[in-house]
Amino acid sequence: MKRLLFRGLLLSLLAIAGGCQEEPILEITETDETSQISLNVVSEILSTFDIVQDWSTGDLLYFKKDESLMPSDVVVSYLDTSFIDGDGIKLGFDFGFLGQSPYGLLCKDGKYRAGYFTVSLNRPPQDIDAKLVIEFPEDNPFYSGDGESMTEISGAMVIKRISDDELKLTTTQLSVIENKEAKRVDATIAIRELADNGYGIVNDQLSFDGTLSVTDNQLTISLATTLPLRKNYTLECAKNIVEGKLNVNISNSISAMDIDFDPDNDAACDNKVSLRINGKTVIYRY
Repeated sequence: MKRLLFRGLLLSLLAIAGGCQEEPILEITETDETSQISLNVVSEILSTFDIVQDWSTGDLLYFKKDESLMPSDVVVSYLDTSFIDGDGIKLGFDFGFLGQSPYGLLCKDGKYRAGYFTVSLNRPPQDIDAKLVIEFPEDNPFYSGDGESMTEISGAMVIKRISDDELKLTTTQLSVIENKEAKRVDATIAIRELADNGYGIVNDQLSFDGTLSVTDNQLTISLATTLPLRKNYTLECAKNIVEGKLNVNISNSISAMDIDFDPDNDAACDNKVSLRINGKTVIYRY
């Protein structure tokens, strides 16, 4: 996903808006720390969903090489394996230690992960009302990132099946830590399965529609889709968003920002996004 240029970029855009008559399109190469942290949170939440969804809709007996995002090095522990006892099944996923740079274990979607989480499922995942809970224990942290900047995640994510082709993702006391700073994440996201190509998530297409907020001691950044985000789950493209639009509001600003993940209208698997504020447009490559 793209890194949103929030506080620093916001001030720059406001200055442009006040001093120009014609609409400029600017190429931005620098990033802002707040924007990086904010979009990293969004990216890691969705990519963690991706790898769990890949497992829950897969069957390891039928997977071939490169058909799963989960690398074979992940240690899976079976804590409860029966739905018959009434409390569902529970598994643990251990991605190992952070180690040295690049930190963590390289997964097939290009993300690096380390640490541990558990997955609990009250009934088979294809059943309506099936609820899958991902728990990130504080005493054995889970990390996700690009191998250099790693986000620590604690709390829980809940994924509930609403219909044959729709899921709902919510968060429960979810927090992330980046650069030793904790942030609370609140999300309610409807996920639709646009294309299902069999076991797992590879080569599927999903859309994401809803709201997400990131709160720290200084501000709240609120994101809401105005056009559902779409992801194509080829291995080369799994970590990117190819289409969709977001409206972004910042608690200490009177202005709102609009983000277009497909400014060229070609649904390309690239790192290009446009940001628009007060009638001015910025093209940003992350």
